[in-house]
Amino acid sequence: MATNATPIKRQRATKACDFCHTRGRKCAPQQQGGPECATCHDFGVPCTWNRVAKRRGAKPQPGKGLARWVLNEEKHGSNHIVQLLIDTYFKQVYPVVNVVIERSYREKWQAQQIPSSQASFALLMSICALSAFRFQGNGNSQERYTSPDFSPDVYLEEALAAIPNDVSHMRSTEMIQAIGVICVTALERRMASLLHKMFGLYHAASADQGFCDEKQWNPAMSTIEREERRRLFWYMYRLEVHTSLVMGHVVRCPDLQANVAYPSIPDEESTELGPAFEWLTGWNFVTDLYRGMEHLITRFRLSRNPQHTERRLLRTSFISADHITNQILAQLTAGYESLPERFKSAESSNDPRSNRCGFQTANIICTKQLVEMLAFTSNDATLLQACQTAHDLIDRISSIPTQFLRAMSLGMLQELSGFGQILSSFIGKDLSRSEYTKLRVVMLCMAELLENLDDTLASADQAGKKLRAHVSDIDKFLASREGHEATASHHQQTPIPGDQAVSIAESDLDPMMMIPPVYLQIPWPGEWYSTMDGLDGGLYA
Repeated sequence: MATNATPIKRQRATKACDFCHTRGRKCAPQQQGGPECATCHDFGVPCTWNRVAKRRGAKPQPGKGLARWVLNEEKHGSNHIVQLLIDTYFKQVYPVVNVVIERSYREKWQAQQIPSSQASFALLMSICALSAFRFQGNGNSQERYTSPDFSPDVYLEEALAAIPNDVSHMRSTEMIQAIGVICVTALERRMASLLHKMFGLYHAASADQGFCDEKQWNPAMSTIEREERRRLFWYMYRLEVHTSLVMGHVVRCPDLQANVAYPSIPDEESTELGPAFEWLTGWNFVTDLYRGMEHLITRFRLSRNPQHTERRLLRTSFISADHITNQILAQLTAGYESLPERFKSAESSNDPRSNRCGFQTANIICTKQLVEMLAFTSNDATLLQACQTAHDLIDRISSIPTQFLRAMSLGMLQELSGFGQILSSFIGKDLSRSEYTKLRVVMLCMAELLENLDDTLASADQAGKKLRAHVSDIDKFLASREGHEATASHHQQTPIPGDQAVSIAESDLDPMMMIPPVYLQIPWPGEWYSTMDGLDGGLYA
């Protein structure tokens, strides 16, 4: 049976053929029909559709998306350099700033799972930035960061670029860890503005996630992540208490308002090697010391700078009760006595794993001395008594092996700055000659301690020189005053014969000679707003 075959009408192409695409023309079918389009038919060329279609939608912008958060050898260096920076972190920084678990992190790195996200990239870059800054200030020729093509600032800038502005995008543990490590870098570089900014982001993210209360954490969280969050929380608490003392700001997450357990999972290597290598116990005791320090700082500030109580109906004088200080010191002393012996004497070793206990010992000694000084000076102590206490504490710190003091880097200067801040609070508008004599001994002892660190920590050498120069300036002032007063006394006195004459040497020892305020701005090490390095964080804030 015959049928009338109706020719199929070719529909308009959804995309141009290869030839029309290259000419930027629309692709239309022939009027007579046929497999090729009208343009290809007219030009006598094959009509093909072989090119790969591009994705529709907005094109990704440079620096956006996952492709931005990957390692670039041209910018970040080879894997060897990144590996070296990771090793430096675990060797020098990790015993104090243990915000990750070493084996877990190293296994991810070896499996090329780092970086795997924006947060993972931020954490890696923050670790590299801190380690690179350590290399930059390290005088050990075998470990000096000498590559002329890379600057530590590159890693810091990359880490900051990966930190989102929206707090709702900071809910990854790795992102908060990155913020914490950047805080340490800002502390060591004395970038005050950057430190405050990162602290602000940390507290905003903490409030958003209920970070200070474990009950608000995700119940499905892994054991490793829960442990890392505990480590991070308590390290950031310690950092804030410390900077509260040396910078004068408030503690924004007080101890009594936190509900986070102490870290409890020791490194697997220390477990395998035996209890002599377990160091987390010492780390947790340092946290106890900082908790005690927080409460003593409150008492210290109230004793040195009483609050304005006008129109306040509630009085808080009970916080200044002496029994509170005594209870804090009694509990910390009992806790220290119960520690294993490996946390009471620091002995350096060639084994980095063994040295981790030494790091805790050094940290315990420094922090414990600072707590004791705070407790002593929060009572009715005089400047002379405070100077004697500070001198004894510097002698105790000097007993720590230099290796650990150097590895503590600028954090060590901040501890000494804490001593200086406490002493400065005792200095009034004027300083008598007898008071200066005691203070002079402390300043020179501190300068000597700093000079022992000068071969690996340039800032320590500069701080020591500044202290010595300041002592020299005061000495010259006193010498000029004594010479002037002796000359005036010589012209004014009526000569007294024989042994009744008053010698100039006796007038030189006038204990009540006053030193003017211009000489009382003592350049303690680690001062935040000094221009020693010309760094204030303005570039990154």
